[in-house]
Amino acid sequence: MPRLPSFDSLHVFAVAARHLSFTAAAAELHRTQSAVSHRIKGLEAEIGVPLFTRLTRRLELTPAGQALARGVDLAIADISRTIAELDKPGEARPIRVTTLPSVASRWLMPRMSRFFDLHPDIEVHVIAGSQLLDLRVEGIDLAIRFGRGRYPGHSATLLMRDRVLPVCSPKFSAERGRITTVDALLELPLLHDSAAEGDGSLSDWRSWFDQLGRKDAPCQAGQRFNSASLLIEAAVLGLGVALGRYSLVADDLSKGALICPLPFATSTAFSYYLVALPEAAVLPRVVRFRHWLRAEAAATASAAPSVPTRGPVPAT
Repeated sequence: MPRLPSFDSLHVFAVAARHLSFTAAAAELHRTQSAVSHRIKGLEAEIGVPLFTRLTRRLELTPAGQALARGVDLAIADISRTIAELDKPGEARPIRVTTLPSVASRWLMPRMSRFFDLHPDIEVHVIAGSQLLDLRVEGIDLAIRFGRGRYPGHSATLLMRDRVLPVCSPKFSAERGRITTVDALLELPLLHDSAAEGDGSLSDWRSWFDQLGRKDAPCQAGQRFNSASLLIEAAVLGLGVALGRYSLVADDLSKGALICPLPFATSTAFSYYLVALPEAAVLPRVVRFRHWLRAEAAATASAAPSVPTRGPVPAT
């Protein structure tokens, strides 16, 4: 096999590729600009392909440079992860889990005290965000993702399926009167999760009406919110009727902060999955956390109200 370039050369290249500037790379590495430029030229000569296109005032990565930058970033992330495991062996290193803000605030966090009661020796860092993070690059052990279950190169376990149903505050319902038909529901202000519209999850009003056989229903008007958490909070405050994922409104329904004014639910096309890199999925602390999450998901499903469900059950 060909001789690999030195780690130092690859590290210098990775920093220069991130900044697209030899000067900025030199400042980060505490070297001179000429030393960085010389190291990159040596690496290009060693592997036999140009890595940068040198323009008048800036640098651009060549296709070969882009491919090498991705590979080096992944390798450095793997090395960093391994060193972290050596530095904090066994159960000492925290579990890092990422998920959507709505799932973190409305499902995961209200249950975390039960995990800490069972496993006081395991520290968990929750990273909530709408951006899809690269688990390897970011050093993340586990992700709770709402999707179709296709995560190449990762270990994926079904956590729970979901469904959507109309919800509103008891006060709103009392003021508007009993709702017994879809047409009566259409007379009320509908609240929308703009992030769910057209994302394929079937979590929006248009999809709900379609699955009930009402493709003609005029359901586009109403206030819109860019997150499920804001949508549910608006419903709790009495601003209208929201279409909520049961996983996210389960606690509010059990506490009476929300009610279901029309007992029709439809299945979502997405389900919740626990996603991990294969090497992280077998770590004892991750296995324990995964088992606990699955037990909590089963408890959430078993507590679901008896509401008829329409629409197809999504595939695993």
